[in-house]
Amino acid sequence: MPIHHDHSLGGFLGELFSTTAEKATAAVSVGMIAVPLWLQYVESVSQVAALLAPILGCIYLSLQIGFKLWDRSRDDE
Repeated sequence: MPIHHDHSLGGFLGELFSTTAEKATAAVSVGMIAVPLWLQYVESVSQVAALLAPILGCIYLSLQIGFKLWDRSRDDE
């Protein structure tokens, strides 16, 4: 039975980055190098999030205040 040696790039990278931390660090590094490719999409999502965050924050705060007041009114009865 012949022995197959994997000389592909994946085999090399598999040996180079053996631990999970090394693989995660390598993935983050590749992502940072590729920022120009996906930056425009992040900017558009960021703009939408910047518009929605204050509105959602007000709704969430109103709900928390309403639930607290409702809970207190039930305790008083």
